[in-house]
Amino acid sequence: MTTFKDMNLQVGVRLQMALDHGNKKPIFYTELIGYVDGEYLIVKTPFENGLSVQMQVDETVTLRILSGVDVFTLTCKVKTIFRGPHYYMHLSFPTDIKTIALRGAVRAKVNLPVKVNGVDGAGVISDISVTGAAIIADKALGEVNKEALISFDFPIKPSNQSAHIETSVTIRSIQQLPSKKNDVPPRFSHGISFHELDLTSQVMLLNLVYESMNRL
Repeated sequence: MTTFKDMNLQVGVRLQMALDHGNKKPIFYTELIGYVDGEYLIVKTPFENGLSVQMQVDETVTLRILSGVDVFTLTCKVKTIFRGPHYYMHLSFPTDIKTIALRGAVRAKVNLPVKVNGVDGAGVISDISVTGAAIIADKALGEVNKEALISFDFPIKPSNQSAHIETSVTIRSIQQLPSKKNDVPPRFSHGISFHELDLTSQVMLLNLVYESMNRL
């Protein structure tokens, strides 16, 4: 069982916060200010469109944190809310902590246009995880074990603001897909792995994966 100390969290780490609003679980981003071991966490109040997100004392929140090669999920309750000018809150100290190893991260089906080596519309990302993706294209986009530069956009829930990912990748595999019709040329599926995404990009991708799989 994972303990809080196992996470080795540092002050300032970025957090993904999901509110428990029945079938709708809006997601926001915030930051860890500090904690008192065994008593409470201190986090910044998340903002949306320039306004602090409205929450209630005793409301349940789910925090998702990327640390090292693991993603930790914590369930807490809002204990105290402090308004302006500083806007922060105390959350109950987590006791149930779940862990997902990034190397075994789940993949989600998506349909995201992707730019490859500066070429718009080079292909479409058909599935994705926080470590890699599959790209479908009309032609081979390179060679196996060669690097490429890709970029793509997707909406961030709940505000639907556009997230932009730009990163170098390694092409791990290329497979020619059979044509369903004789007069249609074959397409190619590429398995790629991401290179050292920054923390914010990894958290946004994690959010995309969970949203696509309806796991939040």
